[in-house]
Amino acid sequence: MLGAIAQFETELRAERQMDGIQKAKERGVRFGKKKKLNLEQAAELQNRRKEGVLIKTLMKDYGISKASVYRYLKTSNNAEE
Repeated sequence: MLGAIAQFETELRAERQMDGIQKAKERGVRFGKKKKLNLEQAAELQNRRKEGVLIKTLMKDYGISKASVYRYLKTSNNAEE
């Protein structure tokens, strides 16, 4: 019996959480971590890579990981198409 009550409470909690997330999205709340680079810096990173600057150098100059560098490069390719 207690297990059924606990399960019911868990479902209610999840439902309230989803309602709260939906309301926050409607208000325009942004979820997730803030981006490290602004649009100007991202464009500069993309241009430097086109000039042949190494990924390792870009990582060090901008203080971001290899995955982040590739993510910023990927977004530039999608924006051009």
